[in-house]
Amino acid sequence: MSSDVLAIQNAEAASRPWVETLHEWVTTVDHKRLGILYILYALVFLVIGGIEATIIRIQLMRPHNDFVSPQCSIACSPCMVRP
Repeated sequence: MSSDVLAIQNAEAASRPWVETLHEWVTTVDHKRLGILYILYALVFLVIGGIEATIIRIQLMRPHNDFVSPQCSIACSPCMVRP
């Protein structure tokens, strides 16, 4: 009997539009969903930071390396003060 209930819930979840499901997840106050979102956001920013760190390490491997151009370095860095 419990498998019938699970099948019905999965069918209802699959029929909803993805925008509604996304809105439900983003605006939730359920602590379990918030924990999942917290972990997902942490993993996303870990990957972004790892990619940026790899780019910096490649740039600094040798003097006068042109892996990242000065224009891209200034334009892509939100922390640098632009003249």
